Amino acid sequence: MRRPKRFRVRWVAALAVVAVLFGVTPAAVRATPVTQQSVEVSSSPVATECAGKPVRVDARWYFPAGRPTALVWLQHGFSRSAANLDALARAYANSGFLVVSPTLDSVNLTGCAVAYNIADNSAFARTIGGVFGSGRDEGSPLAMSLGRAREAAHRPDATMPYRMVFAGHSAGGEFVVVAADALRHSDPIAYRRLAGLMLFDPVNSFLGAHFASAAASLGSDRLPIRVIASQPSVSNTFESGVSILQRTTRQDFLGSRLVTGVHIDAEGESTDLIGELSELAVPRPRNGRVIHTLATGWSSDMVADTMTRTYYPGGRYYDLLLSTATDTTLPVR
Repeated sequence: MRRPKRFRVRWVAALAVVAVLFGVTPAAVRATPVTQQSVEVSSSPVATECAGKPVRVDARWYFPAGRPTALVWLQHGFSRSAANLDALARAYANSGFLVVSPTLDSVNLTGCAVAYNIADNSAFARTIGGVFGSGRDEGSPLAMSLGRAREAAHRPDATMPYRMVFAGHSAGGEFVVVAADALRHSDPIAYRRLAGLMLFDPVNSFLGAHFASAAASLGSDRLPIRVIASQPSVSNTFESGVSILQRTTRQDFLGSRLVTGVHIDAEGESTDLIGELSELAVPRPRNGRVIHTLATGWSSDMVADTMTRTYYPGGRYYDLLLSTATDTTLPVR
């Protein structure tokens, strides 16, 4: 996407900020679609509840070419939508994962939102975590959504996998961390299906301590967590979320930071004008390729309970990233 001329940047940026603050959804600024012949995409809402009222959450389903190896819940961040993670979702599907990418509100007076801003959203995160925990149950909200999406995509062979990975970008990273810890406490049997968390530049909310407490709880349980971080910026609240994970993890290896990374690299070619203006930058294609490779590789290892050497320090691909100053290893404190 071509950048706006310099004399228009401030004016358009101001409009973008106003749009975000007043709840204009990013669906008004369409993300660039990514075409992959081997992936079928279908939309189907998920019926749930929030603040004592029924809620229908829009969701995109991405079907791999063959039988899915695991389910990935891919959650966008503040002022974004599932469309902005389309390229990443397709990368997961091309690696054999069944992907569901919900679109959640960014601002909600009763906390039914992806971020904790004007109201506590932890109860909503717990509810959505429960939706995924019961996903294999016949007649459950997630199973019903998959059934409709499967029919629309003409994929009757695609059934709900046993194993699952929760993945989130920005505020979506905090949301899935809180949801995962809630599932651990509320439904230990369903929690066993959770192979791990894959977080893309996760952001800690300005309010509350839910991220820190959930991360510490999951750290003590030694749930596999991997992180791909960008450089510190206003958009990621100067890596507040990453620093929490560095303090709470009990893993020897947490993840990587992209040397030239910007917050919207995880969105890649699926980003939009609001995303670019928030960074005054565009996603770097090279970083996007690295994100796709590491995220799908690490997630596959979580599911299989293996360690593919090339994706970790000492491995050929990972060390190539280090030697070419593409990324650095996140220190564990």
